[in-house]
Amino acid sequence: MTVHGDPAGSPHEVPLPDGDIVARVRGLTFSYGGSGLPALAGVDLDVRAGEVLVLEGPSGGGKSTLLRALAGLIPDFHGGCLGGSAEVIGRDALSLAPAGLGGAVGIVFQDPEAQAVLGTVERDVAFGPSNAGVSADEVMQRVDRALADAGAAHLRTRRIETLSSGERQRVAIAGVLAREPRLLLLDEPTSQLDTAAAAALAATLRRLADHGTAVVVAEHRAERVRPIADRILAVRGGQVGPADDEDPPAHPPEPCRATAPPAARVEQVVVAHGARSVLRGASLALVPGRVTALVGPNGSGKTTLLRTLVGLHRPGAGRVLLGDDDVSALPAEDRFPRIGMVPQDPGRHLLTERVADEIAVALRSLGVSGPDAARRVAATAAALDLGDMLDRHPLDLSVGERERVALAAILVAAPRVLVLDEPTRGMDPARKRSLARIIRQHAADGAAVLVATHDGPFAAAAADEVLQMRDGDASPTGLPPAALLTA
Repeated sequence: MTVHGDPAGSPHEVPLPDGDIVARVRGLTFSYGGSGLPALAGVDLDVRAGEVLVLEGPSGGGKSTLLRALAGLIPDFHGGCLGGSAEVIGRDALSLAPAGLGGAVGIVFQDPEAQAVLGTVERDVAFGPSNAGVSADEVMQRVDRALADAGAAHLRTRRIETLSSGERQRVAIAGVLAREPRLLLLDEPTSQLDTAAAAALAATLRRLADHGTAVVVAEHRAERVRPIADRILAVRGGQVGPADDEDPPAHPPEPCRATAPPAARVEQVVVAHGARSVLRGASLALVPGRVTALVGPNGSGKTTLLRTLVGLHRPGAGRVLLGDDDVSALPAEDRFPRIGMVPQDPGRHLLTERVADEIAVALRSLGVSGPDAARRVAATAAALDLGDMLDRHPLDLSVGERERVALAAILVAAPRVLVLDEPTRGMDPARKRSLARIIRQHAADGAAVLVATHDGPFAAAAADEVLQMRDGDASPTGLPPAALLTA
């Protein structure tokens, strides 16, 4: 997504303040409506042309809010209490209309699923420069460059709804790059990218900075962008300060040697999206007591396999079993709570206006109420460190916090098979270690767990075995989970 503007008022005509300072923030404070805690608490920050600034820090610490302020989206798109100043490209970013920064500032949000404007990749990437009055020939040249820089050239003719979340993330990045902004803001841009795509994106960002673009990246997988950074700062409790040293990797667990019958199986499943074959005889077995990590490049079929397992896709051939029961024809709601899934974009599935009510939804569907429901909600919230958020609106939370709410809403029903699709998106390293402990404990209590992830260190900390999507099937890698520590 890009901050759009009036092409008649080109931001390139505005001189930079103080030479190469693209953005200057002083005493910036902001609290979201209904929240008693400041998301930003007196931030002072300068961003210079030609630098890559990496922002680290815990989930909910204020990184995303700071990026939104720099993009001119506060307070118009996010109501709340605002103070201080933010000057971007020589303009007052806090008093302008949302389009006031024009094409000078581009922002990529954490949720690429919600960022597409048009139906096909090429048209969506072309939308920004076309809307800014760029000539048709120049638009196509920018689309070519942006798709190549985002590693999405091979997706050019695809429809948006057929893309995986990782592929959508590449397209969202391309859509912003096509605007050629002077200040480029990216919120968790590698969260759903495979290792090769993340490395290519980092190289692109470094090249853009070397040609004068100011690049600000908020990223929990800091190891992916630290090598290209000119500065690294941490945002904690709404304040900006020095970054911590890199977090030490978690020690891989002792693998579980469970030999119980499978809790879930996929047997020779075939799934196509339109004319495109995705799963080609895919099979896997999930054993109680074990955590299985599913890895593979963007678009390889990981999410399709998970959705088929839980009943969100009907296989064209093959079958899905829970225990000894063939559930291939059962819809997802009839497989719950034996199996539960947390998808990649849980914010789109949150239903209520309070975190406590969200966690209790599954219990109500199971007929659990009263003190028993309250006890289970409180215990699950405490396990995921959500106890002080029970009265908050889920959509007022950070992406990482929403991930934990969505996980709590599934765990409270104690599914015997737990399926997680990219569960560490928006989570800081400490939260990831906590999540690894939680799902290993769930497995130790007798559940089978399947995690699709691009986060190698997380998989190493959580998994007993690793499968890789190859040629439409899930195959053993032959490697221990510890081999993913540097992935």
